[in-house]
Amino acid sequence: VQIDTDADVDLNLQKVELRLREAADRGCDVALFHEGCLTGYPDAERVKDLDFAVIEAAEAAVQQWAADLGTAVLLGTTSRGADGQFYNDLLIIDESGRRLGRYAKTWRAGEPWYAAGSGPVLFRVCGVEATAIICHDLRYPELTRLSVTAGARIVFIANNESGLPAENKLLGYRSMQISRATENLSYAVMANAPADADHMHRRNTSHGNSMIVDPLGNVLAEAGSFEERLVTARLDLTQATGSAPRRTIGEADSQEVYGTACEHVDYAAWIRAGLDMVRRLDGEQSGSNPD
Repeated sequence: VQIDTDADVDLNLQKVELRLREAADRGCDVALFHEGCLTGYPDAERVKDLDFAVIEAAEAAVQQWAADLGTAVLLGTTSRGADGQFYNDLLIIDESGRRLGRYAKTWRAGEPWYAAGSGPVLFRVCGVEATAIICHDLRYPELTRLSVTAGARIVFIANNESGLPAENKLLGYRSMQISRATENLSYAVMANAPADADHMHRRNTSHGNSMIVDPLGNVLAEAGSFEERLVTARLDLTQATGSAPRRTIGEADSQEVYGTACEHVDYAAWIRAGLDMVRRLDGEQSGSNPD
């Protein structure tokens, strides 16, 4: 969902509801919203002024809409943990309206007012194993690599990147969305904030180009820089094999093609150790190495 939101939580919530209902009417199983969509992307001063009672009520409303519409939702928001620290995160709600949990941005992009997240996650929506990352996390591909090795077949990416004035970054941004899909043989679904033609340097805007990428790197659908709209595609999950990451731990077709179950034993051990970092958000068994 590519929509323009700012610091007004109530107005942002209205936009979220409008697009979520549109997504349900169009038969979408999952709706992904950009980084900071509900709360805006606060700076060091504004984050202290966020009204978390208002935010929690808004999140509860989204959870109810997800249940009513039968549509899973990944919503960019801001939370305050039991430790009192602020987190830049995605609230993940399944198609029954159940909160699976939050993914907090692991690698910050120069925002010390946010605490760092806890690393790769795995969850199930609409019967499909998936993972999520937020914006700057794209530059740390092991986050998605480990999650896909653990079973994810869709990588959801919530962005709010530098805007169109940062022209020298645009090719890299576009390439990273495609790379996360191609290198993992999984789908990549990315939502970004659009640009504002009247205020190109306004906070809480980016460059749009929300996209859906198939496991071979083909862009199936993409928004422009300024528009607000849904970007939709039907995903053929049989194409999302995750075979490249699975090969690194001795799965996939190594035995049949190369005559050995595991081509690089030490590398496989390193990846398997990394799998202990993968955290499930829905209470199922996770984080342990595959047998």
